[in-house]
Amino acid sequence: MELGNDLAPGPQGELTLKVLADYQSVNTTGDVFGGWVAMQVDQAGEIMARKIARGRVVTVSIGSMSFMRPVKMGDILSLFTRVTEVGKTSIRTVVEAWVEDKHGSAKLTETSMVFVAIDPQGRTRRIQSAEY
Repeated sequence: MELGNDLAPGPQGELTLKVLADYQSVNTTGDVFGGWVAMQVDQAGEIMARKIARGRVVTVSIGSMSFMRPVKMGDILSLFTRVTEVGKTSIRTVVEAWVEDKHGSAKLTETSMVFVAIDPQGRTRRIQSAEY
């Protein structure tokens, strides 16, 4: 379960967000809610999309997520993002969530997301530059 192990691939993309699972993110048995993880994934994707769009974006779609292990209170969730496509108004990203505990770090889930750039009135706008 160690990050950097030559036998297991490490995270792909840019470290975009790191969050500590605290008492507000867990159920009565100390396991993190899947919805809490999904919220962090959405935030990490938005951070990357806003950077590319140079402004406000909204989430259009989030792909499916399967969780490969439980996350406990006190674990650290690291979210890595990479842009896979930039269109005229949309940005597709992949977000990987890795969980770090006292034993090391391992992949938790990944998903593809689509964001659309919008103006202050909430209307779709063109992305200024497709360079990323």
